Amino acid sequence: MKAWQASAYGAEGNPADTISKLELKDVSVPEPKEGQVQIKVEVASVNPIDWKLFSGGLHGLVPVTFPYVPGFDCSGIISAVGEGVSAFSVGDKVCVDTGLCETCKDGTTCGPAGAFGEYTCAFADTVSKIGDMDFKTAAGLPLAGLTAYQALFTGAATTFTGEPLGSLKEGHKLLVLGGSTAVGAYAIQLAKNVGAYVATTGSDNKMGDGTSKMDYLKSLGADQVINYKTDQWAEVLAGQGYDLIFDTVGSEDDWTKAPAVLKKGSDFITVANFTTQPSVGDVVNLKVFLLQSKTSDLDKLVAMVNGGKLKVRIDTVHELKDVPKALTKSMEGKSAGKELIQVS
Repeated sequence: MKAWQASAYGAEGNPADTISKLELKDVSVPEPKEGQVQIKVEVASVNPIDWKLFSGGLHGLVPVTFPYVPGFDCSGIISAVGEGVSAFSVGDKVCVDTGLCETCKDGTTCGPAGAFGEYTCAFADTVSKIGDMDFKTAAGLPLAGLTAYQALFTGAATTFTGEPLGSLKEGHKLLVLGGSTAVGAYAIQLAKNVGAYVATTGSDNKMGDGTSKMDYLKSLGADQVINYKTDQWAEVLAGQGYDLIFDTVGSEDDWTKAPAVLKKGSDFITVANFTTQPSVGDVVNLKVFLLQSKTSDLDKLVAMVNGGKLKVRIDTVHELKDVPKALTKSMEGKSAGKELIQVS
């Protein structure tokens, strides 16, 4: 099969160096192990972690063994099932985040990744059937959707502390830092679905269709959009007693501003800042989150999309030969929606 491969972490931790040295190769088709399914990939999706891994800075969390086929998210068709798999059959249309799962929390068994190739394998307990959903929409859902859903609602354990995560409810007030990121966009929609009040940060930059990012965030349901280019969110929302801040940006300064906005004892959950250490006088709680892929949560998101309650925004659909271009666009922050790879 054809698959993109990385051979090493970037020189001096530079992901762009790894991207420039990616190679599209003929490699063996992976065979499903016990508990796994093999997927003929139709569409893959780019996520920031795909290129962030290339720096080597996340090796302790998500180790990579080279040569390495990147790509966490994909949709496709089950082409083989491993021993012990009964929930799926050859021909099922599915989507999956092939990253860390409950079966292999150390990342050494099922990946991570492998979606930027014509076939990949994943544990069955991370895969969801997509019904009538089209492959492009399905490919853009798993990793970013699961990250927002688990961080805000499931109470899943954080990677570092084991503390419970979000339990957002009707009437709660949520601030999403970076609402126009894929994770942020899902967070806004999911929070509005349960009746929370949502403020978010964005900019007046224009997207491909001419819509400003601020207008886009309002269309997702955000109650208040703060232009981070002209205003400081900590000043605009000071003293308003928010129940949760969800950070998808990773700025060091944002954590120190949190007490001005959050209720005492509330949470600042970040999916983008792995370096900041808890402090700020223990007034609020810093929680760093790394998702665990599992079917039960992804099934809920698939049902929301199929039911019209959750939208997947797509920026560009690239050909398989253009994976480096798609990764570079994501790394440069030029995407307004999911960057997809048409693999099949």
